[in-house]
Amino acid sequence: MTSIKLGATALDDRGTGGLVRLAVEKFAGAWLACFLVMARGDFARAFSLEHVQLASICGSVGAVVSVVLLVQMDRSSSSLTRQMTISAFATFIGDVFAHSSHFPPQWAEPLVTACVSAIIAMAVWHAKRLAKRI
Repeated sequence: MTSIKLGATALDDRGTGGLVRLAVEKFAGAWLACFLVMARGDFARAFSLEHVQLASICGSVGAVVSVVLLVQMDRSSSSLTRQMTISAFATFIGDVFAHSSHFPPQWAEPLVTACVSAIIAMAVWHAKRLAKRI
């Protein structure tokens, strides 16, 4: 039987405020990843309302999927691998839900977006650890 470690400290907050913070982080990561991949290097055209809307849908769905996954997990500990996996999985689903792929095959753009989201999650993870040291 598993016991709860009440004195354990973790990088993820265990309350509902922590879930909101994590949802905002995952939304921002998925939004940025979707926005960057959709732009395909043409950032002047990327700042259209359509791209912002599609990235917002991707980020919102990604945030909801992340929270649903995190509610079911033990949040007394966290790891870089877990955060990257959750970000990639949630962003993949969000991108599939938001729009059809801009290039074939159909799963390629969501996969690239998920990889970019995982890299963003890694950067956020290391930035949070660095900020705690300072």
